[in-house]
Amino acid sequence: MAKTKSRAQRRAAFIEMAMQTFDKLEEWYDAHPDASFGEIEAEARKQRRQLMGQALGLLINGRDAGFKLEAPECQTCGERMKFEGYRPWTVRGLEGDTQLVRAYYVCPQCSGETLFPPGPKTSTEDGSLE
Repeated sequence: MAKTKSRAQRRAAFIEMAMQTFDKLEEWYDAHPDASFGEIEAEARKQRRQLMGQALGLLINGRDAGFKLEAPECQTCGERMKFEGYRPWTVRGLEGDTQLVRAYYVCPQCSGETLFPPGPKTSTEDGSLE
């Protein structure tokens, strides 16, 4: 279940993730003491990408997962839709792969009519990475 978190809770969770990432990098370097700067940098980049993907998920999922106390209306028939739980999906981004969770609604009247509320529009949705 998606659960909102305060800014302080999100910050604390991020700091914990960052410390774990640093520890993993330390452990990797302990196991590869003769690694070149380039090899260390490549491992750090891989671990940074994982951290940033997790951080983006924490930031987005920790604020709003699309659940509304008053269910949205079906676009087809106008009836209130039924909350069916949360659905995850993975977004592959430049900074990392992120697991997002959104509320999922189904219309009890219309066969197959669903709503997966989107989050705010991102700059990559229009095809531009700039």
